[in-house]
Amino acid sequence: MANKKHKAKKQPQPVKVTWKKNLYENVGFPDNYTDVTFLKNLRRNVNKVEVTFLSAVCGAGLVTQEICSVILFVIVFVYLHCDWTQPETVFMASSIVTCIGYCAYRQVLARKQTCIEVYMQDAKTVVIFLVFGYILSPILKTLTDTISTDTIYAMAAFMMSVHVVFFDYGVSVAVVSGCLSLNAALFAAVCLVSRLASSFHAFVLLTCAVESFALLPLLLAQWRGSMTVLVAMITMTVLSLSTVSATITVVFVCAALFITVACPLWFLQWQKYKDNIYGPWDEAVIDDTHWE
Repeated sequence: MANKKHKAKKQPQPVKVTWKKNLYENVGFPDNYTDVTFLKNLRRNVNKVEVTFLSAVCGAGLVTQEICSVILFVIVFVYLHCDWTQPETVFMASSIVTCIGYCAYRQVLARKQTCIEVYMQDAKTVVIFLVFGYILSPILKTLTDTISTDTIYAMAAFMMSVHVVFFDYGVSVAVVSGCLSLNAALFAAVCLVSRLASSFHAFVLLTCAVESFALLPLLLAQWRGSMTVLVAMITMTVLSLSTVSATITVVFVCAALFITVACPLWFLQWQKYKDNIYGPWDEAVIDDTHWE
């Protein structure tokens, strides 16, 4: 028969579709399909920074420095509260130290700010603070006078803890909030002034609070990570605490060693377990380094 003589037509071969990372082109592939080329761009620990023990100690020392600032401020409160010193002496000593620190701060920034207008503006700010601070001291002293002493101390301790946690240590993380940290420390100072003897005592303590938590961090930021500053702050705190309580001094030394030495050692030991992976599943990042 003629039909049998005809050769059977060849069936068309199916076209092999190559998988691509574009989802709309992957017809016939399931959505979760990947081939062997998917992980060819897998990278591990991109931009990993090897941290040395000294740099880890300097970083942890920033926390210790701020704790020292808090403790030194509390020691000033204890001296004023127990009448171990006169407020005039504290005011003069803190003013002299602040003037020295201001001169050192301007010396560091001498290349950026040398005009006389800057010094005049700073002097005007100091005068305004002293005048209004002295006038408002009686009001601030009686602001929390009706609250019990235990509650005042608990609130002050909690606010100082908030100050230390949210303080700007030079790391860009979400928990950092300079305004919250400063306001928490000043609120703790306002709580404590209600337990002092007079309005002038309150004025002196509030002045020390501004110097410790608003001005001192600006100066210490210029020598951030300095071992000399860290040792000086720890030494000053230990000597001051020794005049108040030997037990608290030992506790502070142990805490300082734990934060400054033990924690960096643990960090270095755990660093080898770091394993961050990067691949095509990450969000796209626009590289504008070559744009004009």
